[in-house]
Amino acid sequence: MSKRLISRNTRLLLTWLPIVLGLCSCIFYAMLKKHTNHAQEKLLQLKQDNIREAFISSGGKLPNYILGEYSITENPKQSTISTTFIDDTIIYFRDRKESRPFKSLTRRFQWNGQSYALSTYASATEMSHLILKVFVTEAVILLLLLIAVVFINKISSRKLWRPFFDTVEAGSHFDVVKNNHIELEKITGTTEFDQLNEMLGELFKKVNAAYINQKQFVENASHELQTPLAIIRTKLELLINQPNITEKSAMLLGDITTAADRLSEMNRTLLLLSKIENNQFPEIEAVNVSEIIENTIADYLHYNSECELVSSTIENQITTVANRSLIEILVSNLVNNAIVHNNETKQIKLSITGQCLRIANTGDPLLIQSEELFERFKKSSHKKKTTGLGLAIVKQICQLYQFDINHSYKDGWHQFEIVFSDNRS
Repeated sequence: MSKRLISRNTRLLLTWLPIVLGLCSCIFYAMLKKHTNHAQEKLLQLKQDNIREAFISSGGKLPNYILGEYSITENPKQSTISTTFIDDTIIYFRDRKESRPFKSLTRRFQWNGQSYALSTYASATEMSHLILKVFVTEAVILLLLLIAVVFINKISSRKLWRPFFDTVEAGSHFDVVKNNHIELEKITGTTEFDQLNEMLGELFKKVNAAYINQKQFVENASHELQTPLAIIRTKLELLINQPNITEKSAMLLGDITTAADRLSEMNRTLLLLSKIENNQFPEIEAVNVSEIIENTIADYLHYNSECELVSSTIENQITTVANRSLIEILVSNLVNNAIVHNNETKQIKLSITGQCLRIANTGDPLLIQSEELFERFKKSSHKKKTTGLGLAIVKQICQLYQFDINHSYKDGWHQFEIVFSDNRS
């Protein structure tokens, strides 16, 4: 499922930016821990130097022990005392009746021929509190930074991508049939969008020009073909009416006349198909399909009395919004198809109820698949008088107005079903 560009960009930021900020927070915590330990060690070393100097300056009269600050031990038993690592220790405060963690650093020094061990202390609790406060502050800052980045990115993305969305909106109103002119911004402030608009503007012009040329070619070709076809039919009629013509020649001329008539009909039909495909029937109105069906079936059965309408159900005022001429062509082609491709039974059924038109006729099984019936020049029989374009026109009209159409064959009956859209609202 596709999503808007800004939404996808924001989702990517919300996915990856917290991960990056989380990793940065971990690195920051590790560095903060390292630097606080280093600062604590330096503090203990500074205490060592200051207390040793004070002890020596006072002539050894400095108190040997201050709780939580330092302790001086004369002639320590340890043969070696580490001066490299900070040790963890617990100091009990009697007045508070609680124990607290401390860091301690112990060093040996000599004074007046005596050996002393000096231990200095620093509270580990205060350092932990300091690390926690700094880390929480940093986390709050990163969270605010994340919110600010997402918000600013959303605002800036809308502003930066506005020319693109304007171009999409303008392009959605482009209609090659109406040959409308789409005006796109030439200067959007972004080089890539300027190039896109320039390219699309040229493309729209070429599409319009190609459509006009194609339409003119089809119309001109169809018009020019009608003249020589009319001349051919006229000359053929003159030849057939010659007094000295033989029976064989008359039959040949008759076949040529039939072929010329079929070619003329095919020419008109292909022109109609081209016009439908190019949507050259823009005028639409509320069309009473029930009325058109009643008139069409009456006209066809009047001139084809051998066919029998065995069943007819027509609801009144079944309407759809479309071009009236195209709806008349659609119904006419369906009725004509039911008559032409009938068998010796010559029976037809017709009904239109609830926006659904059904026309059925007796006939032989198909020689092709049902889907192929609606393709151009595809026929389910070998009848020479048909062009194979009637159902193609029906299909094209249905596609134009988004009508549903299907064919079925059961128990010797072919049935075409069309569901009209009731889009008057």
